Amino acid sequence: MENSLLGMSRKQALIAAALLVAGVAVILLTVEDTGLWVAAVTVLLTLGLLSVLVLRVQYAVLRELRRASTATKRADEKTHRELSKVSARQAAIEEKLAVMRTDLKTTHNKNEARIAKSAGDVDRIRQLRVRLEEAERRILAGTEVSRLSMEDSAKKLTNQSTRESRETVLQVESLLQLFASGAADRRAPMPPTGNFALDAQALLHLLHLIRTKRPRRILELGSGTSTIWMAYLCRELGIQLISLDHLEGYASRTREGLKRHGLEDVVDLRVAPLETYELDGKSFEWYSRDAISSLDQIDFLIIDGPPESTGPRARFPAVPVLWDRLSGHASVVLDDTHREGEVKILKSWLSRFTDLVQEDKGLSRLGVLTRKNES
Repeated sequence: MENSLLGMSRKQALIAAALLVAGVAVILLTVEDTGLWVAAVTVLLTLGLLSVLVLRVQYAVLRELRRASTATKRADEKTHRELSKVSARQAAIEEKLAVMRTDLKTTHNKNEARIAKSAGDVDRIRQLRVRLEEAERRILAGTEVSRLSMEDSAKKLTNQSTRESRETVLQVESLLQLFASGAADRRAPMPPTGNFALDAQALLHLLHLIRTKRPRRILELGSGTSTIWMAYLCRELGIQLISLDHLEGYASRTREGLKRHGLEDVVDLRVAPLETYELDGKSFEWYSRDAISSLDQIDFLIIDGPPESTGPRARFPAVPVLWDRLSGHASVVLDDTHREGEVKILKSWLSRFTDLVQEDKGLSRLGVLTRKNES
């Protein structure tokens, strides 16, 4: 019961009791005086009680320490468990954060790639817009140029059509006048005018010159349609007509036409192959000297050959070569003066031979020069 009251452990109680018995035994063996003995026992008991109290306090302290240690251990274990949970949560959070960082980085990279692509698309769109604007400006400019060109072409076509219509009217009028004179005397259809032959307007002009000037001898350079028309008039007026052609083929066609019309005895048709002439330091291909050697006192010279294909300024030699064979009142007629080359030839003749003057300008494509220095 004492142990229970004191709250001591059985081992402690046994130790305390043994010590107390030992102390009492020592006192009994050593102390003979009863009073002293009682005092010693009292002291011993007191010391025993003090020891018991000290042991009790010590036990209580140790128990509290154990309890505190156990509580602390439990708290540590709980704290450790909580720390483990927190660590696990932190690891999970860090793992999630790592995944989120990876996803964020991936998304960021994708966004940067998209932004870069978008920027590239914007640049391409801007460049495309610039190109489209430039193309639009070019198209507008081209359209404007085309419009102006079409307007200009339309004006040219209108003017050309007007000129051609007027020219057609003039040619028809000239043909009507040509056929109105002496139609009953013609034995066959007349050859066509135009193209390489004299057109109707020039032919009407030529026949008018012959009728008004009444030359005695005509020399024609280049035979064809005009030869047959002139032959009718020369037979009527008693005019001698000599015609030269540089190719037998052309001469044969003209000869057949004259025969068809019964005019072969009116025209002295000669084949005169081209030969080289040196004039003003330049070479020209012109009619053979033999063909013109017997000619003189030519009153009317018609120059419709050689063709332009034989060389530049192919018809220039006519006046220089035949000048001394022309009569004092001779007329020189050059066809195709609507061409620049023939205009230059006319000007060179007028500059070189001051006896020549030009007349009948603008009546046709014929250039007409007349010699005025002799009677």
